[in-house]
Amino acid sequence: MFKKFIFLFIVAVFGFSLTGCTKTTQNKIFPIVNNNNERTNINTQNNPAITIEEQLASQSKINKFSTTEEIKSFFEENSLGRSYSYSYGIEKEMMWDVVDKESLNAAPRSGTKTVSNIGSSDDFSQTNVQVKGVDEADIIKTDGKYVYALVKNDLFIINAYPAEKAVVLSKIEFKSRPDNIYIDNNRLVVFGYDDKIYETEMHKNFRRRSNYVFLKIFDTSDKKNPKQIRDLDIEGDYVNSRMIGNYVYFVSANYNYYYIEEEPVLPRIIEDGNILTNKCEAGVRCFNPNSYYFDIPYQNYNFTVITSINIQDPKEDIQGEAYLLSGNQNMYVSQNNIYITYTKYINEYQLEMDVVREIVYPRLSDKEKEKIVKIENVENFILSPEEKRTKIEMIIERFGESLSISDQENLEKELEEKMKEKYKDISKELEKTVIHKIAINKGVLEYQTFGEVTGYVLNQFSMDENGDYFRIATTKGRTWSRFDDESRKSYNNLYVLDGDMKVVGSLENLAEDEQIYSVRFMQDRAYMVTFKQTDPLFVIDLKDPKRPTVLGELKIPGFSNYLHPYDANTMIGIGKDTDVNEWGGVTTRGIKLSLFDVSDVSSPKEIDTYVMGDRGSDSIALYDHKAFLFSRDKNLLVIPVSLQNSGEFGWSKLTFTGAAVFNITRDGFKLSGKIDHSDGGRISNQDYWGGYTYYDNTVKRSLYINDALYTFSNKYLKINNLNDLSLVSNIELIKEKQEDDFEIIN
Repeated sequence: MFKKFIFLFIVAVFGFSLTGCTKTTQNKIFPIVNNNNERTNINTQNNPAITIEEQLASQSKINKFSTTEEIKSFFEENSLGRSYSYSYGIEKEMMWDVVDKESLNAAPRSGTKTVSNIGSSDDFSQTNVQVKGVDEADIIKTDGKYVYALVKNDLFIINAYPAEKAVVLSKIEFKSRPDNIYIDNNRLVVFGYDDKIYETEMHKNFRRRSNYVFLKIFDTSDKKNPKQIRDLDIEGDYVNSRMIGNYVYFVSANYNYYYIEEEPVLPRIIEDGNILTNKCEAGVRCFNPNSYYFDIPYQNYNFTVITSINIQDPKEDIQGEAYLLSGNQNMYVSQNNIYITYTKYINEYQLEMDVVREIVYPRLSDKEKEKIVKIENVENFILSPEEKRTKIEMIIERFGESLSISDQENLEKELEEKMKEKYKDISKELEKTVIHKIAINKGVLEYQTFGEVTGYVLNQFSMDENGDYFRIATTKGRTWSRFDDESRKSYNNLYVLDGDMKVVGSLENLAEDEQIYSVRFMQDRAYMVTFKQTDPLFVIDLKDPKRPTVLGELKIPGFSNYLHPYDANTMIGIGKDTDVNEWGGVTTRGIKLSLFDVSDVSSPKEIDTYVMGDRGSDSIALYDHKAFLFSRDKNLLVIPVSLQNSGEFGWSKLTFTGAAVFNITRDGFKLSGKIDHSDGGRISNQDYWGGYTYYDNTVKRSLYINDALYTFSNKYLKINNLNDLSLVSNIELIKEKQEDDFEIIN
């Protein structure tokens, strides 16, 4: 019996399912420097003296490498073996999340900005960002006079105002496809995956075969002849970025990172064809970031690097910090702080090992205990953590086999009862998000502290910084276990942390068996949408950070993927309509716009709805807030749509693709019209972008300058009059039947 018990948790991990699971960590006692520059030791979970609670607490603490040699030693001493049925974390979207205390102190209006361009308008839309003063990268930008737009490998600079005289001034052609851009005071930042670096002689000498991201900065004082003033290649994959003032904070991640003898220990940065050294001396261009790691069970090494780049002064050195992480992470930044968040998990294997240590270890002979100590103290490069674990499990198994059948049955019963008790005690620890706070000031980064909460984060809108408080909404995923009487359903939480990242207020167990679909923080309130069969909209009071309280709840069909404030008492939601099918499940229908009145917080109301299309209809704005254009001053709402209608036998037929333009007031929605980029339904070439496949005539973004509406696809930049949507101009960006007549800047 006991042998069967041990076999199950050794090999099959009981065949249970959790939202995430993990393998055991290295047991090497490794000298490190903590945040107070004090020497300490890591003694991880293979040590019987360390409980699962102590392991979890240890996983949240950050440790700083003192030198690059120490990083090298860490890799050499803690090489990773193969992980069998264990993994760390779950795949979730990585993002660079931004919120600021000034965010939404007043409802967003048109997002206008005064610019110095002669002949420009001071009435123009900017990228739909979450935080005032913190810009987000996008594929199209305007300064009220010019439009900068990415189309595949090309960047167009367009004299866009006045609309009737719009014309392409220049085109920059890139060998590798750009992902996003920033613009600011005659500076243009363009970046993307560099798939041409592998052809260079420099890269052929690299032994570590990593991906690279290019980042180029242009001086656009002469719009017809932009000049490149900085050329960077950053080792790793692009995660996300933000621009604050003169600085772009750029986040890259090196997945499955490994150290090779005589290669740089830290990820490379190449500037103007030269590898930046980690040894900073006077007059030498260098990059030597502070480097940190965590006492987590590394399945693989992912070096996440945050770099701050001054886009106005190309002579200023790059600054930054590096974090050795495992699995995927989320990023969040305000004007004053960067937050690194990752979700840590434990599984029943870890819990059972903890119980076995507590119950079985004391019963082992001194000789068996001595063997275990010797195994644990062997260097990891001789025995991997997995090999050590296997040998220790064999000792425990032999002990069980030495018992009589009745003693084995009694021990198994004791272990199972203890497991059930342990499982209930630690259920909230199975999935926790750790939040690390890093201060930023004009490009300088400085680690502050950390906190943790139960559950995982959906996206950037699930987090908010308001004054000295950090607010975060999470979903605790559903779990199944043979040690629990029934499966534990998912539930949702909201936590408030103080400046030291200590939880001071919490609201837990909201909407059992549902998960968060969208969240929006506004001043002293939070609006949370969860979903399973209906769309509960919760209004949560945060005036007292220590006592978050649900003020009201509205249940309606469908769900909202994104919430946007109309004013202080009105919210716009965009999502999908739903209905309950004959089997009791939910069928998703068309795109649904909702307008919510939250002036009476105890009884929120849905003022109006507008449903477009049927099953299969879609909008980029459902999952990318930058595709959502709203101006309260202009009563304007524009979203890209692809609409399908149901036909015979349940088949859907595509009926329209383009942009839907609405007149929106506090009373509701009125469709002003649609702008078609498909030339009446013609099929265009497919294009893979942002993880999805689109057509070249799929509308991705819209913006306005004064009374002109600009809708953007790969193929066209169409300009329509906002008053009646009549066509003013149509700039063809991809010319299918003739050569470009634009000036090409190499």
